[in-house]
Amino acid sequence: MFILIMRDRIARLQEGAALAQSEASKFKRPPKDLRDQARRDQIVTAARQCVVRHGFHAATMAEIAAAARMSVGQIYRYFPNKEAIVHAIVERIVAQRLQGKMRLAAPKEDVPSLLAQQLAGDSPQEQREEYILMLEVIAEATRNPAVAEIVRQADQRLYDQAVAIFLHDNPQFDREQASRRVVLLTILFEGAMFHSMRRRRSEPSALSFSLYRELIARVLSASDDC
Repeated sequence: MFILIMRDRIARLQEGAALAQSEASKFKRPPKDLRDQARRDQIVTAARQCVVRHGFHAATMAEIAAAARMSVGQIYRYFPNKEAIVHAIVERIVAQRLQGKMRLAAPKEDVPSLLAQQLAGDSPQEQREEYILMLEVIAEATRNPAVAEIVRQADQRLYDQAVAIFLHDNPQFDREQASRRVVLLTILFEGAMFHSMRRRRSEPSALSFSLYRELIARVLSASDDC
């Protein structure tokens, strides 16, 4: 009988210990690498907000630290300088654009509509903020060689991916022909982006879907005389 009672008590103690361990695990801190990544994400998000609101130069480390609710010293634990934060911002934008290009399976007839949407200033707010960020970064690249190299590498990755996707969707072209068309389409879309940033909305008379469709059709034609 005594042995049975002791066994029962031991079993209860083991159950209690297991329950306590399970409850404690709910409040266990995540691994250090995950905590560090969360901190970096917090800083990059704050930096994006500062750059969009105040511009690149006004987005000082102190300004970013305040927006992230951290000290400047804490910021430097994760990023050695502002260029490193810029690099993280650009990497996020590139990753989003590459992911978008990988998902892009829109019929060719939808491309003019996308172009017209940009010209009209009807892009989503998040995309407009991304444009502002890139404009600020590109402007800084004209003065800062480190930022210029960040932009150059990002442009190369996006260009290579765009050419690869264009060739996949348009196998009638060789790489040189595809490259020329990707450059032209990039100029069209970036021009539309600059236009939408300069003017809040285009007048309805300036938007001609049929003209855009004709232009894109010429770009995608087999002839280089487009």
